Amino acid sequence: MAESHTSYSSLKKLLSLLSGLVAVSGVILVGLGIGGKCGGTSLTSVLGVSTAHLLHVGFLCLVMGCATILLGCATCYGAIKESRGLLLFCVLSMIVVLVVEVTAATVVLLFFPIVRDVALEHSFVTLRRNYRGYNEPDDYSTQWNLVMEKGLSKYFFSSL
Repeated sequence: MAESHTSYSSLKKLLSLLSGLVAVSGVILVGLGIGGKCGGTSLTSVLGVSTAHLLHVGFLCLVMGCATILLGCATCYGAIKESRGLLLFCVLSMIVVLVVEVTAATVVLLFFPIVRDVALEHSFVTLRRNYRGYNEPDDYSTQWNLVMEKGLSKYFFSSL
């Protein structure tokens, strides 16, 4: 039987589309988490062992991405089946996620100057300690020379 074209059916299709976009954003987060976990060993080899706590961001992206994918799929299912309870759960969950994101963004922006100064000072100390010279064969000097010769964008995106 053909579905009637009412504003309710249009709203149902719009909610399904938006929940699909939420699921796609979860896939992007999972991809960022996998990239962070795979590239983490080179980060710790260049910046030192004390930056290993930055690798936890990869786990955070993986967890948040999986939760976002599940939330998007549940919302799409709730919109298709017209389940009020499931849609209410999804809306409340999205509100909680939005509040957590705004809180995290506020904290990051509040402490960004402090973290930037500490990270920059740590990077300079690590560079002074590990850099041996232009023609030295060690990994740290070779990586740093490659960055300085090619530039940051060419160094990070050369493997693409």
